[in-house]
Amino acid sequence: MNMSILRNAADFQSLFEEAPGLFLVLCPEPGFRIVAVSNAYLRATLTTREAILGHGLFEIFPDNPDDPQATGTSNLRASLQRVCASRAADSMAVQKYDIRRPEIDGGGFEERFWSPANTPVFAADGSMTYIIHRVEDVTEFVRLSRHGQVQQERSEDLERRNQEMQAEVLRRSAELAAANQELRQANAKMAELDRAKTAFFNNISHEFRTPLTLILGPVDEALAEAASLTVQQRERLAHIQGNALRLLRLVNALLDFARIEAGRMRGTFRPVDLARVTGELVGMFESAVTRAGLRLDVACQPQTEPAWIDRDMWEKIVFNLLSNALKFTLQGEITIRLSMTAEGFEFRVSDTGVGIPAEELPRMFERFHRVEGARGRSIEGSGIGLSLVAELVRLHGGTIAVASTLGAGSTFTITLPRGHAHLPEAAVDGSTAPASGTGRQAIGEILYGDRSATPVVFQRPRAAGGRIVLAEDNPDLRNFTAGILAPYYEVEAVGDGEAALEAVSRRIPDLVLSDVMMPRLDGFGLLRRLRADSGTSTIPVILLSARAGEDALVAGMEASAEDYLAKPFSSRELLARVGTHLAMARLRRKWAEELQQANQELEAFSYSVSHDLRAPLRAIDGFSKALSEESGGRIDAAGQHYLQRIRAGTARMSQLIDDLLALARITRTSLHRAPVDLSRIVRRVLADLAEQHPGRIVHVEVMDGVTADGDQQLLAIALENLLSNAWKFTARCEKACIAFTCDRSGAENVFRIRDNGAGFDMAYADKLFAPFQRLHREADFPGTGIGLATVRRIIARHGGRIWAEAALGSGAEFSFTIGERHER
Repeated sequence: MNMSILRNAADFQSLFEEAPGLFLVLCPEPGFRIVAVSNAYLRATLTTREAILGHGLFEIFPDNPDDPQATGTSNLRASLQRVCASRAADSMAVQKYDIRRPEIDGGGFEERFWSPANTPVFAADGSMTYIIHRVEDVTEFVRLSRHGQVQQERSEDLERRNQEMQAEVLRRSAELAAANQELRQANAKMAELDRAKTAFFNNISHEFRTPLTLILGPVDEALAEAASLTVQQRERLAHIQGNALRLLRLVNALLDFARIEAGRMRGTFRPVDLARVTGELVGMFESAVTRAGLRLDVACQPQTEPAWIDRDMWEKIVFNLLSNALKFTLQGEITIRLSMTAEGFEFRVSDTGVGIPAEELPRMFERFHRVEGARGRSIEGSGIGLSLVAELVRLHGGTIAVASTLGAGSTFTITLPRGHAHLPEAAVDGSTAPASGTGRQAIGEILYGDRSATPVVFQRPRAAGGRIVLAEDNPDLRNFTAGILAPYYEVEAVGDGEAALEAVSRRIPDLVLSDVMMPRLDGFGLLRRLRADSGTSTIPVILLSARAGEDALVAGMEASAEDYLAKPFSSRELLARVGTHLAMARLRRKWAEELQQANQELEAFSYSVSHDLRAPLRAIDGFSKALSEESGGRIDAAGQHYLQRIRAGTARMSQLIDDLLALARITRTSLHRAPVDLSRIVRRVLADLAEQHPGRIVHVEVMDGVTADGDQQLLAIALENLLSNAWKFTARCEKACIAFTCDRSGAENVFRIRDNGAGFDMAYADKLFAPFQRLHREADFPGTGIGLATVRRIIARHGGRIWAEAALGSGAEFSFTIGERHER
């Protein structure tokens, strides 16, 4: 190998410039002037030797002005200064130091990353003569590393998101499982509530049938045997009978619903001449339609084959549709059509009545739904007629539809399939036995109850005590109320608020007595119209309503009525109220303090049905009493006995309705918890019972200081029922004892009411708190069977539980708890 020795500076310069490394030689002066540069450095930095030699380092290589976070210049300057100060080499971390591109290449800066090292060079005398600035271009490495980091970050992000998604899926799966469990529980609870509702309807219907039998039976016997009755007396008995039949129709409808919901409605479908059967039923309405001033157009096309129907169900279908048409058709006609089509038998009832708003049509067959403000001959009704028709049509395998134009009338169309293949095989009977006539009984009742709304003026036979305008849409109640007032006042009785305004305009009365619920213009509307007119604003107004409770009273008082009288009312109470307000003019009696705390509006069923139940009961009781008082000895002992039985049955049914409404209100009343002194309430209730029964001697024991966190009003009702029960069932004890105590059982207080009365057989304990359940004969211990059901509902709303232990003839103990504070 040939060796040569470098002898001159030019050789050293060439060797330096061609070296593969990236070098700069700098002077250790403040500007760090460039005195030498390798070709590799020039290529890496996109510069030329001529452009950089002799210039300061930072003049040639400034920071990227577009990068506000650039630190290459400051970091390199600091390293060079450290070399100068320490006279030692200094290695720097990788730096981002962008390089300026030549203008020919577009100018601007190019991102670069460097790994620098700065090394001092000393002369023989030890002075620092140069600094060698050596760098490595690590741009690609950094970019690859950055890319890998990004990829890793993305992978990590994807992994994190995947884990989050898995966690979210698991969470949602758990939520879905919980929701499904809640849904299953809710469905089970709804099924339980539905069964309870069905049982309630069934029980209430049967419970009403008992007093109705006690009413209708004596009436029928009295009408058959009391030959000496006057025409007026017989008419009053007929009123009783008609209203009792009306009650029976409502009860039967409720019972039908209970059977349908329980799946126990079993029809017997037989082949009939549908044209003949339908024509007979429609014919029964002809006199009522004529009496109402309407025309009846009937066309029942002869059928070429029989229709398979249940006769009783079909009679109810026809009855409800025709009575509905009669109720809401004030003028014009009712058209009946029966024909055969390709689909089957088509029965159509059309009228020229008030019609139905378009938005109400989809809800016409919902149970208890009523079109608010609809004009008709009466606004009475429970809202179950059309829904019952729909259910009965469905049981026939048919369909029902309604079309209507507001103000022009409505058409209900029923289609029944031909033959009987669509019917349950067990329900098909090929015989042609006649129907039982339950539907005919209802039709007879509605025809009997249809009366003219023509105003009647009752003239008082003696000196006038004042003039009263009476507005009541129920004709029986209107005549009955007017009859009570007529012996003492001049009475003009009309059918609605508009007619009352006309009567007032003709002659200013001393008092207006008005029902709340009436067609055309109701009682509140009448009151507002009277108050708005200066000529009538001071007339005393008493409102009558089937709605009981503080809410209804407040509404009446806020409307500026002088008084508010809840139905049913007695003759003496009505006369006392009217007399008071006529004598004292605008004096308002403060009823609010005498009524129970706010009751929310009952469910649509309770509200509508109770309204219809009260009116006939008032008529029955009023006519029975009037018949008894005015007989003048012409009714024999047997007849008087029948009348007493009628009034007793009526009173029992009225009490039953009140108890049922109270039971319904318990569920809807808001729960307001606070500390309640139960000992004080128990002592007050027992003191009231002792005052009501002065002949009774009962030993009572009441533990002091017993309190609970609950609703004071509701707990008072519960204690009143339990203590009244104990008081009643110890009536035959020689030494009656009632005790109220409280003890701790685990984490809860147990409150106990114990007596030594009649007790009961524990075999029937599971039925004790159900509505209408009795464990003793009515003759021994009278009651409606609602009290303990009310107690259980109150305790349940507090989150507690109630149970009883007893032995027949040895007394009973009722125990209950009250849960933690929360709304039920």
